[in-house]
Amino acid sequence: MIWQEKRLWEQVRGVGFTGSDFTALDSCDKETAGRVLLILLEWACYGQNVNGIGMGRKKVAEVPRDWLAAHIVEVVRNGFEYADDWNYRRLLEVVNQTVPEVTAELLALNADSGDPEIQDVIEDYQ
Repeated sequence: MIWQEKRLWEQVRGVGFTGSDFTALDSCDKETAGRVLLILLEWACYGQNVNGIGMGRKKVAEVPRDWLAAHIVEVVRNGFEYADDWNYRRLLEVVNQTVPEVTAELLALNADSGDPEIQDVIEDYQ
């Protein structure tokens, strides 16, 4: 297990997640599941280390697809730093690979941004 994965597991245990993988995230209580998903998205999108990003994306892909599609927008809206163009682009990459049907909702979150970098990201995903 790479150090990034050890750190991720420390983080999800710290918010009360007791599972051994993320395939049953939909059976957790909503608050815990939302915190876990935010942690996974942070790993998949915030970093600059390819190993950490790849590991985070692999873990997001374990989450049951229907649950992910139903909850990702709310989790992003309530805790993800989507005003940062790096994070936002990485988020849209993850969504495009896992639940592309929510792309439009995530694009709408920054539709009124005056940041030209954010607008470039939006144009790339429309």
